[in-house]
Amino acid sequence: MKNQKGFLLSELLIVWFILLVVIGSGWVKNIVKLTKCDFEAPYKTEIIRCAGLIPPVGAIVGWMSIGEEIED
Repeated sequence: MKNQKGFLLSELLIVWFILLVVIGSGWVKNIVKLTKCDFEAPYKTEIIRCAGLIPPVGAIVGWMSIGEEIED
């Protein structure tokens, strides 16, 4: 019996799919929240949301609540 070194293709595809869903959905959530900003002083939320247009940052910022009102 051979010792397995590395990962199976199916394992890699599952991990990539999960990462893509989490990163993609966070980035999309960030864009949606940016469109709902009021762009009036103070601009803290708008600056952070605009920085989130960069995909790695947006994947994290999209899941955060930064000074917005909590929606029901």
